[in-house]
Amino acid sequence: MHSMRTEMDLHNETGVNVAALLQEPVGSSRSYPLRLDAFPLDDELLAVDVTGTVKLTRLTDEIIARLKVEGSAELQCLRCLREYPEAFAADFTEEFRIAHDVRTGNGIAAPADDERFTINENHELDFGEALRQEIIVALPMRPTCGTDCPGPDMTGYPAGVTGGEERIDDRFALLERLLDEAQD
Repeated sequence: MHSMRTEMDLHNETGVNVAALLQEPVGSSRSYPLRLDAFPLDDELLAVDVTGTVKLTRLTDEIIARLKVEGSAELQCLRCLREYPEAFAADFTEEFRIAHDVRTGNGIAAPADDERFTINENHELDFGEALRQEIIVALPMRPTCGTDCPGPDMTGYPAGVTGGEERIDDRFALLERLLDEAQD
């Protein structure tokens, strides 16, 4: 097995040209450090300071990408509704099908049920979508900012209570005003 360490640094890049790796024997590999300052996960969610490693290993009809990353994403706490940074870590492998012969450029047909990501006609492997999916899965489904979460903001007091313990959640203050107006 051949292993080659390159000095290429994937800084704010999720694509790698693998033409040289595709011309090497099965088992050959490349490893790259990865740094993404900002990485969009969806329209409103952004991962920041993503760091880690990418190892690409040549197999017969595919390249296996092994990614180990960590970073954080700004999430909204379900209890207090404040934004907070949520740390994440992901360690996964993904398969990328060789779709074009590196020597001839001819397309290589895939079985109809093949769900692997593909390496494009320019022999570029882009692990961005796989990384996006894995980070989203690594984030909590019900985010909370921690055990010290202050809970919902409270404002005002219910009618007739002065300085009592019953405070109104900010989210219900408008409803209280509407009820007061309806009673008048």
